[in-house]
Amino acid sequence: MSTRWPVHPAPTPGEALSSWLTRIADRHGITSEILAVDLGYVLDRHTDLDMAPPEGFVEQVAVCTGVSVEQIRTMSLSGFVPWLLEGIEPGPDAFILYARQLSILLPEGTRADRAVSSWRAWIPARSKPQQRACPRCVAESSPPHPYQLMWSLPLMLTCPVHHCRLEPHRDALWYYFSWYETPPVPQEPSAAIRIMDARTWEALTTGHVDLPRRRVHAGVWFRLLRSLIDELGSTLKDCGPAQRLTRKVWEHSSHPFRAGQLVWHPYEELPLEVQLHTLEAAATAIQLLENGTLAGQGVQAALFLPEPDVAIDSGRRRLTMTDLAGSPLENSWQAALDNVNTVVDHARKHPETARQLFGFLTHYRRHDDDYLQHVRDDFIDLGIPGEFLSH
Repeated sequence: MSTRWPVHPAPTPGEALSSWLTRIADRHGITSEILAVDLGYVLDRHTDLDMAPPEGFVEQVAVCTGVSVEQIRTMSLSGFVPWLLEGIEPGPDAFILYARQLSILLPEGTRADRAVSSWRAWIPARSKPQQRACPRCVAESSPPHPYQLMWSLPLMLTCPVHHCRLEPHRDALWYYFSWYETPPVPQEPSAAIRIMDARTWEALTTGHVDLPRRRVHAGVWFRLLRSLIDELGSTLKDCGPAQRLTRKVWEHSSHPFRAGQLVWHPYEELPLEVQLHTLEAAATAIQLLENGTLAGQGVQAALFLPEPDVAIDSGRRRLTMTDLAGSPLENSWQAALDNVNTVVDHARKHPETARQLFGFLTHYRRHDDDYLQHVRDDFIDLGIPGEFLSH
């Protein structure tokens, strides 16, 4: 092997790193473990390339393949920190910060606090999570088949390429022996599922999601979706009479209340079938909110409503930014907006910047608890992690 791999297949959209390296190694007639040795790395059973590659590994692969470091990073879950995951390692307060700070269906503060140790958002806690794959992706490729990184998470119900439902399988990754003789028939999803999954894919690929009311950061979308799932799984002890709101969602879905759960467990610890049914209920809830069938009582429920028509004809012509185009006033406002966006982008990744921005916005109202909480909620909506303000 040379230090550069002249023959390699291009990664497919959303493909997992281990899948891509397996296909490269197959072209050279070797295993991915031997391929890693060529880079100076030894992969053992504790190495999970799809979770977090060893330090420097991605850069070496980029040199050998000519594929950018940025693209290769997004082939592992570590490349989606802190948007999709707060961090690779579980944190003691991760569940509360991620799944309980926002509210959609249930009023804010309704859900009782729960301590969940060693929790990571979306990562299945089961020792052998059941895999899913797209029947059309498998049918249109040859062994070893590429598989997408997100197929291993209970995050989407459909394939973003073919838009059919993902199907469970028990074969080894990259090989679907049971499908060769009797391939599953691709199933078309409902409109609600298509819309929800399209937004999740938009978040994963662009870093933002366009909701009816406004555009939100990808990190906000993932936490909105996970909070909604948590609400749908809440017990009567968790939320009291407010549970009637989640019952309405389950009544409109094709699944039993709480997907048949008898006791509460975090979404990530549930069997795959229960996870998928809950994810379908989340799509139903979003559809009910957006078409006005259900009125959410949570703070962030308004994000799923269309922008109200507040146009009032006062009889006078309104001044627009078109009128100001090129003027010193318009240029000054644009410069100020650009500066604010730059600071917010920096605050999403740097706690110190987040705290400085928070201090600036609350300087004259530091003793107004309601106002402080309002600013904290705005930070979360902007994708600035809440734990950045914990100090």
